[in-house]
Amino acid sequence: MRTLSARILLGFAALAVAFGTITVDVVLNLTTVEDSIHSIRVGLLPLALAANSLARREEDLKSYLDDGFAQETSSYGANVRLRTARTPRDITFKGLVKAAESYRGDAERVAEMSALLDSLKTPYDQLTSALRKGEALDADSVTVPLRTLRDGERKFSQHTVDLTNALQAVVTDRTTKLETQQKSVRFIAISLGVIAIAIGVMISIWVVITLRPLRRLRDAAKRVAAGDYASRIDDRGPSEVAELAREFNSMARAIEERERELVRSERLAAIGKLSAMITHEIRNPLSAIGLNAELLDDELSDNAEGRALCHAIHKEVDRLTAITEEYLSFGKLPKPKIASEHVNGLVDALASFVREDLAQKQVELAVELADNDPIALVDSAQLRQCLVNLVRNASEAVTSKGGGKVTMRTRRAGDRVVIEVEDTGVGIAPEVLPRLFDTFFSTKEGGSGLGLALTQQIVKDHGGDLSVESTVGKGTTFTVSIPRG
Repeated sequence: MRTLSARILLGFAALAVAFGTITVDVVLNLTTVEDSIHSIRVGLLPLALAANSLARREEDLKSYLDDGFAQETSSYGANVRLRTARTPRDITFKGLVKAAESYRGDAERVAEMSALLDSLKTPYDQLTSALRKGEALDADSVTVPLRTLRDGERKFSQHTVDLTNALQAVVTDRTTKLETQQKSVRFIAISLGVIAIAIGVMISIWVVITLRPLRRLRDAAKRVAAGDYASRIDDRGPSEVAELAREFNSMARAIEERERELVRSERLAAIGKLSAMITHEIRNPLSAIGLNAELLDDELSDNAEGRALCHAIHKEVDRLTAITEEYLSFGKLPKPKIASEHVNGLVDALASFVREDLAQKQVELAVELADNDPIALVDSAQLRQCLVNLVRNASEAVTSKGGGKVTMRTRRAGDRVVIEVEDTGVGIAPEVLPRLFDTFFSTKEGGSGLGLALTQQIVKDHGGDLSVESTVGKGTTFTVSIPRG
């Protein structure tokens, strides 16, 4: 999961799963509780109520048969009271049987009770028949079935009490289990809720940590907006954030480069105007100084010391004149007149022109030309001036080492044509490289610091790039990359 969206989605999915698990668990437990309540309400409770009611009715009937019947004075009153006590008991027992069928429990006990009542129908019929005939209450036709009924009703009463106690125990057990389930559901719900909250907090912290690179990006953007174009941010993190950080760094580098180029262009423009003005003001006095030095040299033909001083003046005037001409060319550098040119021919002609001069300085010049003779869009005069500056600098670096080799090579690189000027000179120190193309910066004693700045400007005006690689003690390579024709 390297993407930011996937991480956030995973976090919220985990949170959704946690809450879903809690919901399912609570619903399942509540369903169990609901089933238990329904079982008690629909089956067990009506049966228990019917059993309690039957126990009361049976107790009334049994009490009448045991005690009340003996207090009767007439067989008619005894028959009415017997029917009054027996009928509610029978009706209640039918309700009990119906409740037992719904509950689907204690069927065996109820069946026993039903069989017992069926066995008592004959004695009841005998007793009722004797009472209707008006027989004496102490006659055998009354006392014999009465004795049987008393024994049977005692057994039935005991069954009723046992059933009531059993149902009471079941109700107690069920309610206890229901309370336990309710406590369990509450505990599980609270526990899972706490776990879900903890998961939510951890996911929130995780999301905050995941989004932390965006804050770094925001802070870096503020620094860039405040002018700190060198500000960069770490490009680690989720793929979107890492890609955004890389794009931000590329943007910052581009802004830094454009700002540097803008400052450089403004500086070059100002230097160009100033150079043209200073050159114009200096050339005439230099000419006058040179002319007067020549006249003075003629007058001092017999004075060797004076003539040496005049020669020194001439030499410095020539150097100042060369510098003013270089300033003038820098200040009046025209826009290049682009045309398709064969780069091999241009490089080869330049090498033929400078080879003899370099040989006198113990510098070997080698040329390695591309096989396909690449064509570039260049101003041949300006490109020649650019390469002359690079070859001259390379030869000076080789000369300061006591001799060596300068190599010019051409090649094609995609839609670009590359020209390299490589030397085996002393190399350039790493701390100097960043300032190498700055105006007025020079590593040579007496250098104007305009040569490489002018060279870079020419290359940029062609839509190209000028880069340098150097190793101290081994040499330097300048690379000119220009558009292909």
